[in-house]
Order: sequence, then structure tokens, then C-alpha cells
Amino acid sequence: MSHPRVEEVSDSDVDMSDPSEDDIDDFVESDIMRRVDDSSKPAPPQQSQPQPPRHQHQHLQHSHPQVQMQTTTDEKAYKSYQCLYPVYFDATRTRAEGRRVPRSLAVANPLAIDIVQACAALRLQTVLEAGKIHPKDWANPGRVKVNLRQPPQPSATTVNNKHHLYLLVAQHLRANPTTDQSRSLRMEVRGAPMPPQAQEPGKPWPRPAVPRGWKMGELLPYYSPAMTGGGVSENFLKDMMKEMQGAGAGGPGGMPDMASLLAAAGGGGAGGVGGSGGAGGGGGKREKKGKGK
Repeated sequence: MSHPRVEEVSDSDVDMSDPSEDDIDDFVESDIMRRVDDSSKPAPPQQSQPQPPRHQHQHLQHSHPQVQMQTTTDEKAYKSYQCLYPVYFDATRTRAEGRRVPRSLAVANPLAIDIVQACAALRLQTVLEAGKIHPKDWANPGRVKVNLRQPPQPSATTVNNKHHLYLLVAQHLRANPTTDQSRSLRMEVRGAPMPPQAQEPGKPWPRPAVPRGWKMGELLPYYSPAMTGGGVSENFLKDMMKEMQGAGAGGPGGMPDMASLLAAAGGGGAGGVGGSGGAGGGGGKREKKGKGK
């Protein structure tokens, strides 16, 4: 199974991420500018709009609306959409580590599928990129892209801006916390078949093997890199180190340094280095013997 690709997200790219911002709690209500309608002008008569059939939108009233997944390969069609990552709502993260909502609204174990459910309840055009990963949260895959520029639909919740969207999604996640029996954990992704142990009903969801010094949730999708083989696989760590070395910089936030990476691999990487060093030493002794003769 191919591992998801860690992407570098630039804070200056408005299409890919959001810039660092102040805490939403710091805003004062009196500082917000609002338009005041002129009371001298008569109010225009309200026009009655036809109500959509009830059966078409009934599923959106439930706490877990049914999401219809569609496949697309045209990335240009949703390039301008707003990006949402699970780390934005993670209660274990600080603002510097990627959280974008107040701590009082953050949740444990946020999942990309649940973010899709929240946006579907808001009746927003939504795209799920299951293989995308935030560089500060490599163990929790999934990026959700939402179209905030679409015309508002009848009887839909008005989303003023991305800050408002963060709050609405956070409220949905708090009302629908992730548990061992959550259907979101068992949402199968094409190209990544679910392992048999994850399909057994009534059993606790498998936990990842968390290396010391790493931050990750306890409940992760089955296709998470941290869930491969019951924990962090050595191959994935090697692939990640190659990408980090190719970038010419240290690991992204939330990840330890190279020494910690080798230690987290269970000594596999360090052993390989030591073994090759021993072989090189043996060759040197044989050369010296030849010279002595």
C-alpha cells in the first residue's frame, strides 16, 4: 500500500493554508464593524421562495449526514477552495503546532471524514483528499477543501468567512466525538483496503504505536501511516527522512530530530549504519595486512 505523501505547506499560499493568526478569543465584540440599514427607507416586500422537497435535505438534519462521495481528477476545479486539516481542531496541539480554533472548541482525535460531514451539513461544496497530509500532523491523513465562494443555498447556514467556518466545524466535532465505534474510522478509501482486524464489530479500534516525543491521536484512520503494521513502520520513517533531507531543512513542527527518528525506528536504522561501518572496518584491516607482506 502506498504511503500518503507529506506536503510542505507555505503560510504565504492562501490556496493551500492559512497564515498565522491571533486567537479568536482576543477579538472584542465592539470592534467588529457591521452594516446598519437606513431605517428611513421602506423595507422591500419579502418574496416567497419555493421550498425544496423535504426528502432531499432531510439527511442533513441528522448529526451524521450521509455524504455522497464523488471522484474527480481535475484539481483546477477546486484549487481556490478553502483548506481544512484535522490538526486545526486538535485539542492536543497549540497554535504554533497547527490548531486554529480556541482550545475550548478543540476536540480529541479529529478526523477528516468528520470535517466532511460537518461541511455537508452546512451544504457546502466539499472535496476530500484522503492522501494529503499536513506537515505538522503526518499521522492523521486527509485534507478537506471547501468552496466558500459558492452562492448560498436556500435554508442553508450562512458562513461568513473561514473563521466562522472553523467555529461551525468545531461545534459539529464537539457534538459528534470520535469513539472506537465511530463510522468515520471505518470509511473505506479506494486503493487502501481495510484490514480484517479493523472490520471486527464490537472490538476496540487498534491504537498506533506512538514513539516517544511524537504527537498523534489515539484514534486514527486505518490507512494512516502510523497504523501500518500496527505502528510506525521502518520503511515509512526512511521515506520521511529522505523527503526531509531532500528539503534541506529539519523536520516540520511536531516531529523530533534525526536522532529521535532513528531511535523511534527500534534501532533498525542505527543497526544498519553500524553494520555497514563494521564491514568497512574489516576491509581496511585486510588492506593493511597486504601492505605488511
